[in-house]
Amino acid sequence: MSDTPIPSGPPPTLEGVLAAYERRARLIAQLHEQAIATANDPSARHNAITEITKAARRRKAEALLIAAGAFVIAAGCILAVLK
Repeated sequence: MSDTPIPSGPPPTLEGVLAAYERRARLIAQLHEQAIATANDPSARHNAITEITKAARRRKAEALLIAAGAFVIAAGCILAVLK
């Protein structure tokens, strides 16, 4: 059996579909205007670059901690085998 739910109610009308399309188009236009305004604002651009830099530093620190942990575990296993 299919897990797809069976739609209840009448099928959507053309007016309903067009209204939904209009709402999506208005929302996309609004988001586009906000993105352009943010891109043209120097302080917002600086904040975005700062956040990207912080995220990159966090990822780098996380990778170094994982590598250090793996090294400690490997060294512990080697020492355990040698004793």
